[in-house]
Amino acid sequence: MTATGRRAGIAPPAAAVIALSIAAAASGCGNLEGLGGPTTPLVTFNFVVSGDIASVRPPGVDSERALQVALVWGDQWLTEPFCLPTQHPASAQMVVDQGCRDPFGFVPLRVAADVPVTIGVPTTISLQDLPSSDILVGDLTSRVAYASLVVYDDRGNDGGAGDGTLNLALPHRLPSAGPGPPQMDTPDTGDIVYGASFLTMTAPDQRIGYLEGFFTPSGFYPRNGCDPPPDGFSVLSAGGFSAEAGLSSAIAGTLPPEDPTACASSSAPPDQMITIPIQGPKVAAEAGCMERTDDSSIRYRQPSFDKAPDLSGNRIEVCAPLPSFDAGDQPNLTQLVITGRDTDRCMGLTHYTLRGCRNNVACAVPQWDYTASPPSWWTCTQ
Repeated sequence: MTATGRRAGIAPPAAAVIALSIAAAASGCGNLEGLGGPTTPLVTFNFVVSGDIASVRPPGVDSERALQVALVWGDQWLTEPFCLPTQHPASAQMVVDQGCRDPFGFVPLRVAADVPVTIGVPTTISLQDLPSSDILVGDLTSRVAYASLVVYDDRGNDGGAGDGTLNLALPHRLPSAGPGPPQMDTPDTGDIVYGASFLTMTAPDQRIGYLEGFFTPSGFYPRNGCDPPPDGFSVLSAGGFSAEAGLSSAIAGTLPPEDPTACASSSAPPDQMITIPIQGPKVAAEAGCMERTDDSSIRYRQPSFDKAPDLSGNRIEVCAPLPSFDAGDQPNLTQLVITGRDTDRCMGLTHYTLRGCRNNVACAVPQWDYTASPPSWWTCTQ
């Protein structure tokens, strides 16, 4: 969903600066004393996980090793143009369905806290720190952050013993030929995501909010029609909007409206119970998936001249024109788009073109150009 504003550094709250000054003055030139022991949380949230987990376990998983809930701050993210309904042909719909994540879904940026949980038993999760500057969206007078509570089976990065935190994953991409920096790919984490309090804007959600200054409505997980979030930490609820309403509003440059009767906010988080439904990995897995780029940019790749892309794992491919956003002065250039494997943790796409540059498919002086003599395996018509 389109996000506006910019991120800026956090200035220490005035009260905190004054308190530290008083403490320093009282201690003279000696060391501060009496500051040991456990710290008091900034805020505590109450939640409960509800639903039947046995019916949605992945094949081969008999039980949970360590069921936990993570408080995860969300990223501001724009879907890539190819995934928009107006930017791909009908023949590409299967590729879109398998490779494009929900354009209105929650996209995680950073895990802030984790606690163990038992289904049906109310639990608390606390924060010791304010969200950092790269999490906040806006300027110094108006910036906001949103978080989701994500329930997952903690299996660590290797799928074995848990490590006490939700390990966020990334989509996999097929390799690129040619010179350039080494291409890094991280293996999928073994953690299994089963649900989230805020999964998508097209469904009812309960999210954690944090506001500094006054609230400026924007496309950052909008709640148009609801009251603005209160200053500081809060628990916010919304009923969601349809995908059709979201897309039509984005095209018109407006924000999709919420039903005001489904909106709620609480400036006293401990007084509000957050419910996390068990939805299953097929529905909720993307709540544990980061994105490699968040500005809708596509990294078009140079195909290998000698080796065709690996299509194992039920990858799907399609030949398609470039989206109008990227075509520039090369409107006739065709791209080969390939999905990830059906076993990949996160959805993703790889884009190949016969001509282009690493950072600009429509560059005037291409770094590669196979248009006159494509690789033998290339099946797309230019």
